[in-house]
Amino acid sequence: MVSPQGITEEEALAAQKADKPLFWLPVCLLPALVYCLCGAVAFGRSFTQMLTGLMQLAAFGLVFFFVLLLCDVKGSWLYDNDRHKYRFVIVFLAGLVIALVQAFVSLPVFWLMMPVAIALFLCSGTYQAVGGYMLLLLMTDQLAAMSAATFAAYAMIGIAGMLLFTFLDENFLFGLPLLCALLLQTLVLLGIAFAAEGRLTLQSLLFAAISLGVGFLLLTFCLKYLSSGVLHRESDIYDRINDPEFTLLVQLKEKNQRAYYHAIHTAHFCEKLAGLIGADVALCKAGGYYHKIGKMRGESNISHALDIAAEYDFPPQLRHLLKEYGAQNTPLRSREAAIVLLSDAMVSSVMFLFEKNKNATLNYEQIAAVVFKQQLESHVLDDCVITMEELTTIRECFAGEKLYYDFLH
Repeated sequence: MVSPQGITEEEALAAQKADKPLFWLPVCLLPALVYCLCGAVAFGRSFTQMLTGLMQLAAFGLVFFFVLLLCDVKGSWLYDNDRHKYRFVIVFLAGLVIALVQAFVSLPVFWLMMPVAIALFLCSGTYQAVGGYMLLLLMTDQLAAMSAATFAAYAMIGIAGMLLFTFLDENFLFGLPLLCALLLQTLVLLGIAFAAEGRLTLQSLLFAAISLGVGFLLLTFCLKYLSSGVLHRESDIYDRINDPEFTLLVQLKEKNQRAYYHAIHTAHFCEKLAGLIGADVALCKAGGYYHKIGKMRGESNISHALDIAAEYDFPPQLRHLLKEYGAQNTPLRSREAAIVLLSDAMVSSVMFLFEKNKNATLNYEQIAAVVFKQQLESHVLDDCVITMEELTTIRECFAGEKLYYDFLH
C-alpha cells in the first residue's frame, strides 16, 4: 500500500473508478434506522434516550462512511474484495441481524459477533472490518444498555479475532487461528457470565457451547469459500501471468526486446530474493515482470499499468504493488515493492554498463553497494517494513550472482 500522505494523482484516478459514494451511505446509516424502529417499540426507550442513541449511531455511521470511501481511494481491500463488495455488505447485514437478536435475547454468553468480526475482516479489510464491527457493537449497546466492561470485552474479542487472521499465508492454513479465536471468545464470555452471576451455571455453559459450535460452522464456511473461490483462483492467475510466454509478455517482447529482457531478469531476481527473505514469491515475480508494463502504451507508466492490470484481471495485491511502485515521490511500504525497486535498479545498472562496453569486467559487489547507497539516500525506503538484515541479504545475493550476469550482455 502507498504511504498515507494525502491523495496522490494515482489515487485520484482510482477514486474515479471506485463505487459511487452513495453506494455506502445506506449501509452505514442502516444501524441507526434499525435502532429507531426497535428502540421505542421493543425496548421502551424514552425520546431523550432515542435521540441520544440516534445521534451517536448516525455520527459513527458517517465516520464509517468516510472510512469506506478512503478505502476505495487507497485500495485498502484484502484479496479481490474491492471487485466483490457484495461480500462485505452481506456479512454486514448478517451481523446486523445477529446484533439485533443479541440485544433482544440479552444472554451474555450467546454471542456470535467474533465470527462476524472475522468474516467482515476477510471479506473487506482491516479498516472496514473494525469500523463495521464497532458500529454493530454500538447499536447493540444502545439497545441492550451493556455495561462499559461488557462493551470493552466484546470490542476486545472482535478485534483480537481479526488480528489472529491477519497473517494467513498463501496456503491459507486457518486451523490454528480459528481454534485460538473461538477459545478466546469462549473464555471471555464465560468470564463475563461468572462476573455477572458469581458462578458458572449450566445455562452459561450450554450457551457458550452453542456459540462455540455455531461460530465454528460460520467461520469454516466463510474461510472455505475464500480459500477455494479466491486464493486458489489467484494462485492460478499468478501461474498464468508469471509464464514468460504469457500474451502480455509476448507483446512486450515484440514491441521492445530490451524492455522484455529487462523484465525477465528483474523477475528472476525478484523471485530469488523473495524466497530468501520470506516475502510473497509469486507477487514479487509478477512485480518484476510488470513493474514498467504501462510504458507499452505511453510515458505515464502508472495509469496505463493500472488499466492493463484491470484488462488482464491481475490479482488485487499485484495491482496494489504496481500502484505503490509507480507512485511518484511516495516512500514504499511493502517488502515486495522494495524487492522490485532494488532488482530493477541492479538489473538496469548492469545492463547499462554492458551496453557501454560489452567486454567490461564488472565489480558486482561494488555495483550493488552503489545501488543500495543511492536508494537509501533517496529515502524511498524510509517507511518500508523491510529490515536492515533483509537488505543485507539482498545486497549479498546481488554481489554473489556473478555467473547469472553473463545473461545480461
